[in-house]
Amino acid sequence: MIAIRFEEREKIGLQYALETLHGCSPFGIEKIRRLRFYAPEERAELEDELYNVEQAARYGEEFKAVYDKLCMLLCQMKEIRGTMRRIKNGDTPDHVELFELKNYLQRMETLIPLVQQVDEKAQFKNLAFHDPAVALAVLDPENTRSRGFYIPDSATQKLREIRQAKKQIEEQLYHAVTDAEKDELRQRRTRICAEEDSEEMKVRKAMGASLAPLADDILEDIENVGRLDFLIQKARFALRYGGIRPQITDGELELIDMVNPELVDLLAEKGRAFVPVSIQLRRGATVITGANMGGKSVAMKTVALNVALFQAGFLVCAEEAKLPLFHSVQMLFDDLQSIQSGLSGFGSEIVQFQKALGEVEQGYALFLLDEFARGTNPDEGAVIVQAVTRYLNGVNAISLLTTHYDKVAENANAHYQIIGLRDVDPDQIRNELKATGDDGIQVIARHMNYGLYRVEGKADCPRDALNICRMLSLKPEILAQIEQSY
Repeated sequence: MIAIRFEEREKIGLQYALETLHGCSPFGIEKIRRLRFYAPEERAELEDELYNVEQAARYGEEFKAVYDKLCMLLCQMKEIRGTMRRIKNGDTPDHVELFELKNYLQRMETLIPLVQQVDEKAQFKNLAFHDPAVALAVLDPENTRSRGFYIPDSATQKLREIRQAKKQIEEQLYHAVTDAEKDELRQRRTRICAEEDSEEMKVRKAMGASLAPLADDILEDIENVGRLDFLIQKARFALRYGGIRPQITDGELELIDMVNPELVDLLAEKGRAFVPVSIQLRRGATVITGANMGGKSVAMKTVALNVALFQAGFLVCAEEAKLPLFHSVQMLFDDLQSIQSGLSGFGSEIVQFQKALGEVEQGYALFLLDEFARGTNPDEGAVIVQAVTRYLNGVNAISLLTTHYDKVAENANAHYQIIGLRDVDPDQIRNELKATGDDGIQVIARHMNYGLYRVEGKADCPRDALNICRMLSLKPEILAQIEQSY
């Protein structure tokens, strides 16, 4: 079962993606807040959800006005599941509960034709609603369709008589002159009001009994209202960031021109564009190499994000996608909690690795290790990561590692490298710095290519650090010694 902690959601951009959604009903908001991931054995359900999201997105522009109306109705709904469960158990609902239930059913009465209007083209799967007319007839027997809730005089003969008597007493009280006469009438009114409350309770109890057989249908509709709310939000997310329905595979993962919405928005604010990333992964270990600030972690986190979105029933932010269903997704990034517990950085990594590996070996998994063994010296770190890579080749999982250590990729099934500054002329950067006076890091970032390319054969990590030193005009004496060592 996939379980992604809040800290991990933040790191990969999933939390940002969820916060761009605007659930309207309490039922839709709950589905976003308590995000569920479909397990491999729920493939049929996931395929239905992906189909529905794809269809909702396909007709999103055509039915924009209808979606807006649906969202307005969803925003007007209140949480009534507790009421329905109490009614189902035989409890007597109070006036407020019946008012909110009636309000919900009236919204459903308006909502269903709108959904049917979209469904004529979208042909949604397993998304249907029961006719609310039967339940409304219980709560609104005179068919007034008023927004409030009121038990009519016609509910019972006794109630009619009680209210007539109460009205007469109130008229007499209005015309009473002496204090004694007023006191006597007030006492009579108190007694008649108690009789009215008692009779109304009997009516509310009878209403509850009439609604009890409908409780399961209403609760099922509430579940589908939440699905509809979430469905609209997923469709709008797909329209905003370019989502596609992936092909579900038995093991291989392929993402072509995938993006990370959080970084897309962040870079757009700075007038820059996110460079789409493409990668193909299969069982065993794949290594991404590249210099620091070269985008290795971004590529890994974008893979993790799109896998998480897919298994939560979202369309994937890519041009093309082929994805398997994973039993678990394990991510090994910085774990501040473990570090704060007293372990060294490296000790924390090993503890978390052992724990994650135990989960990975329970079923087909995605295992992500970002700069593993960075908490120890480079010589030892390289040896450790090489051994881990060899081991992960034999595990029933897709393992993706980023590293700047040499010779790790030689032990992997596949090797990708960040393009980085490979095609950039250092003199061009220096000239740009002189001409603009811009911050050197910003200039280099503008020219950095964060795309991936697959490396065939043996290749060490790129030496972008040396290029960066040249571009930033490190002191010639130091640069000469670095070049000599290289």
